[in-house]
Amino acid sequence: MKKKDRYWEDYYIKYKKFWHFNQFKETKKDYQYIGNIKANFKKINQQISSIEKKIKPKYAVDYDRKMKKAKLDLRIKAFKEWGYKKTQTEYIQIFSDEFPSLFKKFIKVSKLEMATSSIIKQYPGNIIPWHYDTHVTLKEKLRKNNLNEKKIIRYMVFLTDWDWGHHFCVGNTIAHQWRAGDIITWKPHVHHCGSNSGMSPKITLNITGLINKNSI
Repeated sequence: MKKKDRYWEDYYIKYKKFWHFNQFKETKKDYQYIGNIKANFKKINQQISSIEKKIKPKYAVDYDRKMKKAKLDLRIKAFKEWGYKKTQTEYIQIFSDEFPSLFKKFIKVSKLEMATSSIIKQYPGNIIPWHYDTHVTLKEKLRKNNLNEKKIIRYMVFLTDWDWGHHFCVGNTIAHQWRAGDIITWKPHVHHCGSNSGMSPKITLNITGLINKNSI
């Protein structure tokens, strides 16, 4: 593996037994398709448009002092070293604890325990760089309740139909031509990224929680 920086080297050392680290390896799918959930996505996206007027956008290369964690800081440092600029990484994020009614149906369908959820909206021209999820918010919640972290899983629901220029990559696999309501998941340690180089907003919803025998 070509050395890139401390973030990537640390990741390689930790996960080299679990992933191939070969960008030319052909893989069937590094994510799993779960199914499709039916909902009034037009209404949901109207609600999102209304909410986003009241909140500030976020940037993948900004440090969040409210959530200061060594792993997150190392990841953000890597993003900057790779060349990402603030103007490339803007996104809108809405959290389930602030607007629970918007997320209620999706969390209920997932049947995940201790579930938290958020929505990410990307306008054309923006990127969320190559990373793996640290699940910081949920892990804090689990620690407070003395619960095991090993059963953490994340489902991602696409809230808009795929459009030309919408991009989501998991490991060596590119997801495309999804429909609103499609649900996918992947192993927590696998890197992924998403961008919008198209003509319309790209909106996704993540549900993170503890998997059990009833989970989808």
